[in-house]
Amino acid sequence: MAGRAAMTPENLKARVWLESEFRRIGLQPVEGRFVHAWARARRAGADSVRGANVLGMVRGRTNAARIIVVSAHCDHVGTRNGQIYNGADDNASGTAAVLAMAAHFASHPPAHTILFALWDAEEIGLLGARAFVDAPTVPLASIAANVNLDMVSRNDRGELYAAGATPWPAMRPLLESLVPVASVKLVLGHDSGGGQNDWTDQSDQGAFNAARIPFVYFGVEDHPDYHKPTDDPERIQPGFFYRAARTIAGFVERLDAAVEGWPPR
Repeated sequence: MAGRAAMTPENLKARVWLESEFRRIGLQPVEGRFVHAWARARRAGADSVRGANVLGMVRGRTNAARIIVVSAHCDHVGTRNGQIYNGADDNASGTAAVLAMAAHFASHPPAHTILFALWDAEEIGLLGARAFVDAPTVPLASIAANVNLDMVSRNDRGELYAAGATPWPAMRPLLESLVPVASVKLVLGHDSGGGQNDWTDQSDQGAFNAARIPFVYFGVEDHPDYHKPTDDPERIQPGFFYRAARTIAGFVERLDAAVEGWPPR
C-alpha cells in the first residue's frame, strides 16, 4: 500500500482491508464499529492530523470487564522521492502477528477480554495510540495491560526483545518464565536509562505507560533496512517471524492467567 503513510489513500485502503479481516476473524466491534476516527495536532507543529484506529474484541469467558490491549501500528512512512518504503518489518509484521493472535483467541477465548488494536500514525508521534488513551472506547481503569508489537519478523541472532519488566515489575516473572520455553531467544531489556536504548516511549506502548498502564513491548533491534526503502517482504525471515509470533501469543496467555490476581488499577 505504498508505505501506508498517515492521511494517504493507501493508508485508507490498508485500514479497509484490516477491518475486513477483523470481520472475517469474528471479532466483536467496539462501540458498534471497528474503525474509530480521530484528529490530533502533529508532533512537530500545530497542523491537524486525521486518522483512524481499527479496534476489535474477543470477550473474556470469566471476567469480561477486565481488558488486555494487544496492539501494533499499521502505518509506515509512505513514499519518498519516488521510492516506496514498504515497512514490511516496520510494522506490517506486528500487524500480521496481531491478526494471527486475534484469530487464535477468537477460537480459544481467554479468561479476560482482549482488545485488538491497530494504531494509525505511530510514525509521526504515536498519534493513534495517544488518541485512544485520551478518548478511550473502554474505561482506562478496566485495562490491565498493553502488549505492543513493533518489528517482530527478522533478527540475524534470533533475538526478540521484551521491554517493560523494569518499569512494571509484575511483568518480570511472566517474562522470565517464558524465556526457557520460548522458541526464539527472548531477551529482557531496553526499558531503562532513557535515550535511544530505552524503548519505553519509542512505540505505541508509550501512550499507555504515560497513563500508568503496565505494558510489555516486543520488538527486534534496528537492522540495516530500518526506515529504508529496502524494508521489503523478501527480507522477512519466515521461521523467526512464526516463532516470534508464537512466543508473544504465549506471553498473552500467561498474562491472561496472571491478571486475575492483580489488584484493580
